[in-house]
Amino acid sequence: MTETQMRLAGGTLSLASIVLVVATLLTGFLPALSIEADLAPLDRWAIAVLALALYVAGYSLRREAPAFALLAFVFLTGGGAQLYMTEPLWFQTLRLTPERWREWLMVGLMAFEGLVAALVLTRPAARELLSRSVDKLGIGRIILFALLSFAFAVPVISYIGRGAFAAYLAHVAAGAVLISLHGVVLVAMAVVKSPVSGLHRISPVVPAAFTVVASLALSFFAFERMPHVQDEVAYLFQARTFAGGALTAPAPPEAALAGLDYYLLDIKDGRWFAATLPGWPAALSLGVLVGLQWLINPILAGLSVLLAYDITRRKAGGEQADLVALTMACSPWLLAAAASYMPHTFTLFLLLVSWWMILRSNPHGPHELRRLLVAGLAMGWIFAARPLDGVVLGGLTGLWVLAGPHGTKRRAVPYVIGCALIGGLLLIYNHAITGSMFSLPLTDYLDRLWQPGANAYGFGREIGPPEGWGALDLWRGHSPLEAVINVVNLLVSLQFELLGWSVGSLALVFAFLLWQRPRAFDGVMLIVIAAVMLSVGLYWFADSYYLGPRYWFPAAFAFFFLGARGYEALRTRFPGADGRGFTRIDAIIGVCCFFGLTVFTPWRGVVKYHEYGGFHATFVQAARAGDFGNDVVVYDTAGDIGSAMVLNDPWLAGSDGPIFVLRTPDTDLEAIGAAFPDRNVVAYATDWESRKP
Repeated sequence: MTETQMRLAGGTLSLASIVLVVATLLTGFLPALSIEADLAPLDRWAIAVLALALYVAGYSLRREAPAFALLAFVFLTGGGAQLYMTEPLWFQTLRLTPERWREWLMVGLMAFEGLVAALVLTRPAARELLSRSVDKLGIGRIILFALLSFAFAVPVISYIGRGAFAAYLAHVAAGAVLISLHGVVLVAMAVVKSPVSGLHRISPVVPAAFTVVASLALSFFAFERMPHVQDEVAYLFQARTFAGGALTAPAPPEAALAGLDYYLLDIKDGRWFAATLPGWPAALSLGVLVGLQWLINPILAGLSVLLAYDITRRKAGGEQADLVALTMACSPWLLAAAASYMPHTFTLFLLLVSWWMILRSNPHGPHELRRLLVAGLAMGWIFAARPLDGVVLGGLTGLWVLAGPHGTKRRAVPYVIGCALIGGLLLIYNHAITGSMFSLPLTDYLDRLWQPGANAYGFGREIGPPEGWGALDLWRGHSPLEAVINVVNLLVSLQFELLGWSVGSLALVFAFLLWQRPRAFDGVMLIVIAAVMLSVGLYWFADSYYLGPRYWFPAAFAFFFLGARGYEALRTRFPGADGRGFTRIDAIIGVCCFFGLTVFTPWRGVVKYHEYGGFHATFVQAARAGDFGNDVVVYDTAGDIGSAMVLNDPWLAGSDGPIFVLRTPDTDLEAIGAAFPDRNVVAYATDWESRKP
């Protein structure tokens, strides 16, 4: 093709992508026009992926890179097809047997991706690249890299729960084939002309601002600015209580008690409170005061990107700092956590604040002790939000301040004081709620709800929830075998969620382990990861079903940092690293990040986070519109009652706005009316099951 023809074809593809998006959006209005449009949300997402792939192909053609245009197109559509065939809830599982014609179409797209890659790799340039890559990387290490990628491609815990070992092996084999398929396409991209001239240095403010915008978009359109698990309902209840200037609220009237009962909301000695830890709700209460609680986590995520950038710049250089900022801004894991009301973004932010302050506390400098005090205050706040994270990370950071580079007892004193000042507030809070400084409200609550010692740390027959949690808690109690299974399952979840790459999110971390020469700070990051893994393994619950391996979130920066170091190792060993090779491998990582951000993250939003767990925005939207006034709404629902509970002010009768009470078999409407004499009692029913996509 001539230059003019390529530009014309590229413009045509770009225009076609825009037309496709507009046509898809219009289908939402077609039913009102009496025109049939059978498009589920997943199908709309798939069409959007096709439009995106056409646009990227068109852009590449306009930049005179026709082979790259074809490869990028099949990489995006093939990876999207795999996600289309993946069951998204709880533990992701690939559907190996297509049923509908659309699923067969997805299989065809993946097969077409393999065909295109195979054709490109038959070229002499491709064979030469592969030969030189083997020489530089080593065949043994390449095989080990592939085996690591394959081993953590499938969540093992769901197969153990139902004793389906053969099915597990079949899915591992399928995962290995698909990872290899997508990897071959990326290798093929390295032997063709790239449409970009490599990664460009930009201000870290750009990825930080993008993180805020992207997480807000996910919050508005997928999470609908409302909780999606019971923990978030409790956090918001606690934040509202703190915003009202109290630690607890008065217990509800007797007539409404049964209709206000909810997991993690406790009533004790005439007080109503959330059994969750106070550190995160204390910060969230600042957003509650101004009605912008949904903005706190996105802002903290953006600030975390800036902090991570500067820490990496100081310890590894500017280019790797750029990559850390890029991968964080494109990380589905980070963006989803920031779009939720969970505390993990907050703890990551505090950790980075602490480390950043320590790095900036020059020995005997003018602000040395002040900055170390701030570092301790941030770490103490982590302890007040998530005590286990605070102990592990605070202890390791304390060793760094005491015995690391420039470490002295003099420097450790202000750090320890800061930790004690804020961390000690948790002990005071414990005493105020439970009567004991060393008894957490959550532990006290679960001891009464389940059994004594249920929330203990370590191994034992009586640790953990009662029967009925399925794959979330395989066997009664907690054992070393369960700990190992949990760690493996969390690694699988991280491989899937961290970057959303179709070749595996841990590819760069594996590259670091196999090809990078570790430096001192690399070793620190490895210790942080190992400590977090070990500490979480000793706890009975290892959640990965909602926001990925969220209990490993304190190690998020370490994974991004080591990934950047792994990319540096690949980049320096890449054939043609005299300049042109850099351009090609930079284009590859750019495509991978683009896939994670624009294909994987929207897929998660559409098929998982939107109305996840039976949480629906019906009550929220009606309350925002003022439909309920100040009524007492006695409701029936098929979804999670937290959708209504989250709207209740902790002070109930003393607050403005509606009060939501679940109808139970013992509900007495007259008694409820007497308990709230200044309000109307209305009945309300929802039909959410019929609205599911």
